Order: sequence, then structure tokens, then C-alpha cells
Amino acid sequence: MTSSRPRRTELSSRADIDGLVELFYDQAMADPLLAPVFEVLAIVGLDEHLVVVGDFWEQVLFRTTRYEGSFTPVHRALHGKYGLTPERFERWRELWHESVDELFTGVDADRAKSKADAMVTALRRSTTGV
Repeated sequence: MTSSRPRRTELSSRADIDGLVELFYDQAMADPLLAPVFEVLAIVGLDEHLVVVGDFWEQVLFRTTRYEGSFTPVHRALHGKYGLTPERFERWRELWHESVDELFTGVDADRAKSKADAMVTALRRSTTGV
């Protein structure tokens, strides 16, 4: 029996990051717990947002300098409007890990997950105090 699922590869390029971000956002926007937070992107422009998120992850993983922002104030505003609960942060982390694991393997895939874990911890503390 041949699997239709693509073989996992090393996470190694901006194109890889873009594919990962797309998969993650598709899942997050369909997730019952996360969808209310993510649906604002349909209004403000998902395509533009995905480029910014790709820039962020490219900087985190490959040390580029394209990302020019600060994600903490944005997430504080989202918390004020939608309530970024510890459960929502944990679900975000789970979906990110699942997305990475579905597509990629290797050192940078592992780093993408560990960096996400650190981000969740920092954002949860800065927005909810937990």
C-alpha cells in the first residue's frame, strides 16, 4: 500500500516555512478553540499576515532580518478582545507541533517546536500572568 502523505523532509528554507505556516493556519482557523481568535485575520488580510509570520519564523530559525515587528503587543491586544487563555495557548502549541511533525524532521524542525514552546511560555506570562 502506497501512502499519499508526502515524506517528511528537513526544514531548511523559506518555502518550507511558508508551507508550515499555511498548514498551521489552516488547522488553527478550523479549530473550535482557536478559530474565534484567528477569524479576525479574514478581515485584516490573511495573505499579508502569513508573509509577516513567515518573516518572523525565518528570522527565528535562520537568523534573517526581514521581520520588523513585535509580536507581544499584538497578542496583548488579542488577549484583551478574545481572552488568550492557557488552554488556547496550549492548543496553539499542540497544533504547531503537529504541523511541524507532519511536514518536517531534523534539527530545525526540533528548533521550531522548542522556540514555539518558549514563545507560548513568554506570551502566556505577558498576557495572562500565568
